[in-house]
Amino acid sequence: MYVPALVAGLLAWSAVAHGQVVTSRMVTAQRAPSRTLVRGQHLEQSTVQTASITAPPPADSVLRERRRRAAQVFHDGILLLRARRVFDDAADGYRQDASFFYFTGLANTSGAFLAIDGRSGDSWLFLEPDPPFRRAGLTPEAVPAPDAAARLGFEHVVDWAELADFLSHHIDGPLYFEALPGSEMPPTVENPAAKHAPVWLQAILGRWSFTTTDAGGQIDSLMSVQSADERAALRAAATATVFAIKAGMRAIRPGVHQRAVEAAVENACWTAGAHGSSFWPWAMAGANAIMPRPFISFALYDHLDTVMHAGELVRLDIGCEWDHYGGDLGRTMPVSGHYTNEQRETWTVFVAAYQAGARTLRAGVSVDDVFAAWRAELLRHRASVHSLLAQHAIDTWSTRANVPFWQIHTMNLRAGHAYSPLKAGTTLNFEPIAAVDGQAFFLEDMYLITDTGAELLTPGVPYTAADLERAMQ
Repeated sequence: MYVPALVAGLLAWSAVAHGQVVTSRMVTAQRAPSRTLVRGQHLEQSTVQTASITAPPPADSVLRERRRRAAQVFHDGILLLRARRVFDDAADGYRQDASFFYFTGLANTSGAFLAIDGRSGDSWLFLEPDPPFRRAGLTPEAVPAPDAAARLGFEHVVDWAELADFLSHHIDGPLYFEALPGSEMPPTVENPAAKHAPVWLQAILGRWSFTTTDAGGQIDSLMSVQSADERAALRAAATATVFAIKAGMRAIRPGVHQRAVEAAVENACWTAGAHGSSFWPWAMAGANAIMPRPFISFALYDHLDTVMHAGELVRLDIGCEWDHYGGDLGRTMPVSGHYTNEQRETWTVFVAAYQAGARTLRAGVSVDDVFAAWRAELLRHRASVHSLLAQHAIDTWSTRANVPFWQIHTMNLRAGHAYSPLKAGTTLNFEPIAAVDGQAFFLEDMYLITDTGAELLTPGVPYTAADLERAMQ
């Protein structure tokens, strides 16, 4: 599940619904990593062996190379990022900002600022001298000290009070930042120079007149090709996610709340050795599964909870987190344990189109190429299907404008935009999302893109209606 792309689909859907043409810019999802986790081995259905360890941060050389590449991209100005400052007592732990972690490796440092100076190539870390909870006994990961720069692998590590002087000396160049999905301030108060900027940046722009640019897409691109260590974490996240989705499948039945399925998935992620879920599970039943309705869950205390009923389909969209990296996987499940005849036929066509698209995944291919393969396979079945639901689905879904939420996205520390052409070494999720006649259909797997194809990272999850029905037993 990649929320910004789905939001873009929502805008496109709204435009079609109102006879308008709009363009939307992707905004960056801030699903953040955490630090300590429990690893699992031998993910069998009946038992999972676990051992507690702490994942080490990326090596200094890896982090320096990431910052060097960022300096090349933002060569004419400054990339300014901030560590997450929010402490949530309802969360399973502190969750660092994904971009800040990617460039610093600091998972437990709150409120700090990272400035990557593209013109000099230097990186500046601005740290709070007396961070929260230090007086309660917390040992900070990093504090401003004479040896801090050498120890942490930065050119400069200083007190955050020096940020003002740094900004004053760099006012002649652009400032790059990551935009939020929406505004935090009313338009009458928000700085027009940086719409959707976080409040901390609004404060900076009230004092310094920087030219600002949203860098979310460029950071997505920098993150898109993973190292061997990153791929190992993603493989582990994918393996745990396969275990968790099977637990979610078994929890679906008539009369059960969606919340019960969510709880089964969350518990399974921990049981499998992951650090919980990479995003809160979606077990959206019936009308709740039809885009854009699932978005409502973000704004409701009960997460759009409802009792599931026989005859409904469920969008089971879940992921487990491992060493800060996220899994993402999904299937469309029948609440009753059995698809109706027309659901079965439609799902069979949907899966065939999905697999045709998946076979095209490789380096150099565009997202449009994948959709073309999907569309061709849909149309190939048009003359052979019998139910009105399947016929209507093919007629509807073969037009791109009718499936605005159909997507391919990257998966690493967070979900991101997949740019064409696809690049070898990128972990992607292929996620067709569609609806027809009041019923939602969805399927998603993780793939590692190579020069010659794509490696499926989430094997062992059924595709056919019969196999999915058996998986629910």
